Amino acid sequence: MIALNRAVAHGYAYGPGVGLVLLDAVRAGGGLDGYPLAAAVEADLVARRGDRRRAAALFREAAAMVDSTAERRALLECSAELAP
Repeated sequence: MIALNRAVAHGYAYGPGVGLVLLDAVRAGGGLDGYPLAAAVEADLVARRGDRRRAAALFREAAAMVDSTAERRALLECSAELAP
């Protein structure tokens, strides 16, 4: 979790590309596989980098992983805002 938060912070401080590099390093070990927040973080960073289509797909992926209806709805709304 600390490394995921670091990727988010660096993504805001130094740009989404830096955050994505750190996120890739965190995910390399497989410890965040199936973790919806990791997919949502990636979606946000990808959206901020400008790839709206990929970000929308990642938000949908994150939504499919959550049990909470409210979380799913919020993630799907993020996806819909980015969809062309």
